[in-house]
Amino acid sequence: MASKRAWSWKEDYREVVSDAVRRSKEGSVRAPLRIRVLTYNILANRLAEEHYWQLYQGIPKWILDFNFRLRNLCAELELSKPDVVCLQEVEGFEQVSKALGGLGFVGEFVPRTGLPEGCATFWRSDAFRAVRTERVEFADHDLKQNVAIVHRLRSKEASDNRCLWVANIHVLFNPKRGDIKVAQCRVLLDTCKALMAEHEGDRDLAVCGDFNSAPNSGVYEFVRTGALDCLRHDRRYLSGQVEGICVGAGSPRAASARETNCFRLPQSELAEEEEATTSSRAEEESATGGGGGRTRKKRNVGNPNKWSAENLRVATGEPGCGVATHPLDLRSAYVSVTGSEPDYTSAHRRFLGTVDYIWHTPSLRPLSALLPVPWEVLSRYYGGGLPNKWWPSDHMSLCCDFLWTGPEVTKWANGYYR
Repeated sequence: MASKRAWSWKEDYREVVSDAVRRSKEGSVRAPLRIRVLTYNILANRLAEEHYWQLYQGIPKWILDFNFRLRNLCAELELSKPDVVCLQEVEGFEQVSKALGGLGFVGEFVPRTGLPEGCATFWRSDAFRAVRTERVEFADHDLKQNVAIVHRLRSKEASDNRCLWVANIHVLFNPKRGDIKVAQCRVLLDTCKALMAEHEGDRDLAVCGDFNSAPNSGVYEFVRTGALDCLRHDRRYLSGQVEGICVGAGSPRAASARETNCFRLPQSELAEEEEATTSSRAEEESATGGGGGRTRKKRNVGNPNKWSAENLRVATGEPGCGVATHPLDLRSAYVSVTGSEPDYTSAHRRFLGTVDYIWHTPSLRPLSALLPVPWEVLSRYYGGGLPNKWWPSDHMSLCCDFLWTGPEVTKWANGYYR
């Protein structure tokens, strides 16, 4: 079944490698290394149980058993052979760490604030040594319970002690709180920039994770371009998800998928969304002299006036500012290799779309990318949903090869990677 996942190679990868080898011999760049980075939302056992009837009904319980899924996860890692592994929704870190330790990995974990699951990053112990770890708890910024973790990994294979930075994030799910999604990305990327600035010459960064946002969405645009004019977007649709269904993800079931509602949000998020909407509505009515007796018009998708002053402050980090920015030049590894994001990265009874990504700075040169299982194959199992007996999560892993040559490829100027 593993053969059903194919690798896509960048068309000019041979020229890229040959050029790097030539320049290395000339002394203009460091000796090139190939590194393989994988990201995977592995589905927390707690969430699989809580949402069984909404998302996984019809899937045999033995397939959802975590011990079974962990064995399949290890089998997948043995086949894909990554050097660095970024996992989200890790629950029972000691058990996962022990299993991956048997494959030669070591790692570190940060739980979501007040919850058992979180993000964990692993690396091959014979390839890297962690020299810096930074845990990012978004609750410290009043940005919900989500977390991220950043590592500076020193290569054991290169003689020049080069270091790779790896960031691992799981962004808020709530489709209507795009302001918080942008803010979480902004805080993480600002943190990465600040950490890398402490080490002159460091500029090799991979940012991996579940961004809970569709391609072509406002959140995606923010990460890709480094800026987002918030008022040009409806806050409630900033993630490109309508009722949890990805819009513009290019998924093979996009049309039929939009007919299905996503499972309900947790009550805490519903209450918090109502509070944000009420605040925005109050500001609108204040600006128009109140709403006494007025019939409120139906709100249109894309109306930028759903931003309150507080929503804008959350997204941008600055009172009175309408544009969110971050200081990194990031590119999508899958777009670099294949020309587009995967058709899907998550699939269950009520969702099919792309929400997971591997981003990189220009000094890392993507060579290949592991494609998702073709939909016609996946659809044979339990109506096409995940997990199944072959793949252990409701997400597909993403995996990319990079040519790692170092800082000569890109320039550092005025504290920004551009």
